[in-house]
Amino acid sequence: MRIIYLSLIFMMVMISNPVNAVPPDVISENIRIENSYARETIPGTNISSAYMKVINTSSKAIRLVGASSQISERIELHEHTMTNGMMRMRQKQSVDIPANQEIIFQPSGLHLMIFDLKHPLKSAENVVITLHFDDKSSVNVTYAIKSIKQKKHTHH
Repeated sequence: MRIIYLSLIFMMVMISNPVNAVPPDVISENIRIENSYARETIPGTNISSAYMKVINTSSKAIRLVGASSQISERIELHEHTMTNGMMRMRQKQSVDIPANQEIIFQPSGLHLMIFDLKHPLKSAENVVITLHFDDKSSVNVTYAIKSIKQKKHTHH
């Protein structure tokens, strides 16, 4: 009887916490992080990128100055820009988030660049990256790993 009861509890926990679940929004005193995800590693590489929406809920500007994680010794803030018709990526030392505003990290824009991954990132997994701010605060954010494969569109 006890085995049946424990099995039911285990099944309920597994059903209520599916592997593909979107990580919950992260909220700290002045920061809210939404829609956080990282890209699955392309086979044969050891880099990835991560994206999110950073919302400053305070009445003064804040500055994101870096990121760290157990998955890599090197995570940088990067931005894609268009210069003379060419897309370029450059490292940024910080990203300012104005008071009561949001900044979106997205493909072809601001993003976290993750170098020298200790292991490949696989779709349906999650990783934790800590965001560091200039006021010495930090926020642990769970990023869902999304597949690099694009869904095919069918035309009728």
